[in-house]
Amino acid sequence: MAVAQLLLDNPLVLYTILILLLSVAVTHYRGRSQHGSLPPGPPGEPILGHLRIIPTDNPEYYYMRASREYRSDILSFNVLGQSVIVLNSVQAATDLLDKRGANYCDRPRFVLFEVMGWHKTLTFLRWGSSLRLHRRILQKNFQKSNIGRYRYLQEREAVVLLRGIMDRPAAWETVLRRFSTAVALGVGFGIKIETDDDPLVQVAADASYALGHGGAPAGTPVDFFPLMRFLPGFLHDRSLRFANQWRFAIVSLRNKPYEAIMASKARVQSLVQDMLDQQRSQAKQGQAPEITEEDIKGAGAAVFAAGQDTTWSTLVVFILNMVLHPEVQSKAQRELDQVVGRDRLPTFDDRPNLRYIDFIVQETLRWCPVSPMGVPHRSLKDDVYGDFFIPAGSFVYANARAMTHDETVYQNPDDFDPDRYVPLEEGGRGEPLPRGQFGFGRRICIGKHFAEATVWIVVAVMLSTMRIEREKDADGTEILPVVELTNGLTSHPKSFPCRIRARDEKSAAVIRDKQLVSSS
Repeated sequence: MAVAQLLLDNPLVLYTILILLLSVAVTHYRGRSQHGSLPPGPPGEPILGHLRIIPTDNPEYYYMRASREYRSDILSFNVLGQSVIVLNSVQAATDLLDKRGANYCDRPRFVLFEVMGWHKTLTFLRWGSSLRLHRRILQKNFQKSNIGRYRYLQEREAVVLLRGIMDRPAAWETVLRRFSTAVALGVGFGIKIETDDDPLVQVAADASYALGHGGAPAGTPVDFFPLMRFLPGFLHDRSLRFANQWRFAIVSLRNKPYEAIMASKARVQSLVQDMLDQQRSQAKQGQAPEITEEDIKGAGAAVFAAGQDTTWSTLVVFILNMVLHPEVQSKAQRELDQVVGRDRLPTFDDRPNLRYIDFIVQETLRWCPVSPMGVPHRSLKDDVYGDFFIPAGSFVYANARAMTHDETVYQNPDDFDPDRYVPLEEGGRGEPLPRGQFGFGRRICIGKHFAEATVWIVVAVMLSTMRIEREKDADGTEILPVVELTNGLTSHPKSFPCRIRARDEKSAAVIRDKQLVSSS
């Protein structure tokens, strides 16, 4: 009787339960489509489906184990009546998300991220005119043939990074954060970040924390039942409480850089400045501007959020593996010394002759994809893949962790081994460069080539001039870092001890004497 009265007094709860039951019934019916059965998966629970079975922390590992257990690279789950499809191989992701991209170009509605303050950001936009507009804007700036325009910025900020670490070796994580923020804001807004304690560096750190701890996209209760956001606070689950508490971080990410560029009298060429110029030009000609203020903020936030967070996370992975594998570092330094010498820093002009540095970058991306489950796609209509039926409206995840650690593709996939890419004709294993860490299809990361280049220049200049070593305890014994990864939309190693210093006085002099360029 008390339960019935509770439902009568809380119509939103009653409505949610009714919708849940209806969704389960519909999903159960569709799972038995005449076109075939759903992909395999573990048994679920009544009504809840696999809600309590799929772990909230690092679900990518669970999906990898399930894939082996059911001997299938495509799996099916049901979460509160919602069909969830997980792709665990490059082949399955290519066949569906690339080759049938028109059917998998949509996104689910990310209600939790709406609560956090995300609006009109490319990564989370549903399929439609806004998505096409944002993609066109960003593609123009980040297609492979255009990223050379940013070389001066990447090389300049890499020098500032070296000086920061040399001056404050214990603060290397903060120095990396400043670098990642400076590159993202330089490209997106034309804003210079001169110091580690610039307020926008803290904005970046706060947004990174919010992204990494708020819950999986389209994977929290409020994503399945949007009306939950309107329930009293004491009825909110952990993810919804977190979203409300950390909303300020995303709002700052969207607004603070935009406010800074609008308040500045200087006009610096950047993505946002290009959009402002287009908006003003159209208004001056009496046309309705194609780009709104929300579009500009959203596009800028996409560059800021994705650029700084993933770059910083990838560089932390690189540092960790140099601490764990001094032999890789030594081999890279031999190549750098031979190609570049000891009297200058590497530049992008050296890249064609520094193959092992490229291998280190690719192995860093493979060993720990910083977005292991990515952002889910959503199917627009029913589909059949082999013997499997994929219902319209399914959430489709590409498990990048499974793809980059596929034992049928990579020998000893948990090992960090850049030599795995050496071609067969040279006596190597000829394993393929990793795929999956940047997504697939029409939702693939537009900044892929720019991101790789940004990581490359840091890896090259650091290994050329720095020693990345294990810290020692009070007895002089080396401390071997324990590998622990954070959980969330983005993933990176938790803090670990290490020591970074100039290789010798010659390297220190090269860093100190390097002239900083201010423009291309």
